[in-house]
Amino acid sequence: MNRTTTFTLAERDLRRALRLHMLAMLRQPRKLFALVAIWLVATAAIAGAYHLGGTPWPELRDSLPKLAALAAVGLLVLDVAVPLLLGARVISKRFQQDKLLVQPITASWDEEAYEAVQPSMRNRIAWRDYAMLREDRHAFVFFLSDYQYQVLPKRALSDEQVADIRGIVSAV
Repeated sequence: MNRTTTFTLAERDLRRALRLHMLAMLRQPRKLFALVAIWLVATAAIAGAYHLGGTPWPELRDSLPKLAALAAVGLLVLDVAVPLLLGARVISKRFQQDKLLVQPITASWDEEAYEAVQPSMRNRIAWRDYAMLREDRHAFVFFLSDYQYQVLPKRALSDEQVADIRGIVSAV
């Protein structure tokens, strides 16, 4: 089987990888725990501000579900929507400035590592060195850290290659 493909990244590839990364982060227990803790503190802070502003406790108690919902929406906007919107802008800017992003990439893989080669750079990273390996219907995303990742678009792969990478990733 051919374990090599060549592709050029598109902005949409990186935007899709960003969305996949954000959704993957929201599924991590540590991140969910942190979000719940922040939500509780934010709800208490909003309720405290209203109480200090003169709202009587019985009235505030009746409004608590609305305040909790307001805190949840605010938290989701700050933690998910803003990074997605700003991330899309950063990706667009990177495509205007970073010449490496528009160079063709020749990717190859085996049971031990994933390799990406461009005219001006080459890296070979062992599967065990990735912090996280994710897949959606558009791409495989290999995370070196929370902020650095490699994208392998499925549009550049045959069905056989997709199955091969899935098998390797599931064995890691």
